[in-house]
Amino acid sequence: MHPSFQERIDELGALLRQTHAARLEFFERVDRIMPPKKVRFQVSGKGHGMYQVVDRSTGKPRAFRETFKAAYDLAMQFEEQANRRSGGAQ
Repeated sequence: MHPSFQERIDELGALLRQTHAARLEFFERVDRIMPPKKVRFQVSGKGHGMYQVVDRSTGKPRAFRETFKAAYDLAMQFEEQANRRSGGAQ
């Protein structure tokens, strides 16, 4: 591997460690536990009054809604379905 690539990989690793440490510090300040699992579905605004639910693992939009609340509720439903599938029978 070229040395400049290795330097970039090492620098990225250091930045990721710093980011993780900063997140831990933030959650300690507000007396909360850091969530163990990242959010898979995210709501983002697109255009005038349209919101999309994006699957962060693929980067592709999963659905569109006209209100933020409707998009948020749908994203939460997608999260529950994804957690059920990965978690097995509960």
